[in-house]
Amino acid sequence: MNASAAQPNPAHPVLIFTDQMGRRGVVLDNIYYSVGRAVNNHIRLYDPCVSRKHALIIRIPDENRVGYGYVVFDGGSGSGRSTNGLFVNGKRVLSHRLELLDKIGFGPNVTAIVESTDRLTPETLAGLLKPLSPGDHRALLGSQKKTSEEIPKKNGDFTAA
Repeated sequence: MNASAAQPNPAHPVLIFTDQMGRRGVVLDNIYYSVGRAVNNHIRLYDPCVSRKHALIIRIPDENRVGYGYVVFDGGSGSGRSTNGLFVNGKRVLSHRLELLDKIGFGPNVTAIVESTDRLTPETLAGLLKPLSPGDHRALLGSQKKTSEEIPKKNGDFTAA
């Protein structure tokens, strides 16, 4: 057994989202995430009250612990603030350093809870990380008014205009 195999995997923050597609998770381990309704976001949210470019999540050094943390910002890069706001623990914010168990609101209908990979069972984490199927996307989009950024192609994929 080598030494690296004995080292536990470092814990990563997990955002557990609830929107019109249900409940799903995203493990944060990249430097930057765009969040919103537009198809070209890193994290796509499904609700008409979510802005196309609703928020940014950026990794920052963590001075109090070894490693890093994340800050969420209202609005997208160059697009201004979101229409229906960013809320953390019930208060409207322009930015917030994410902490364990924070509740983030992306407008009135979409929420995310900050969790950690070391607090979730492997089964729970696997269930949260299961990707949405193309059928899920089509069913939701068929039941909503389509936005100008969602144009169906013949093969059923959706792309940015």
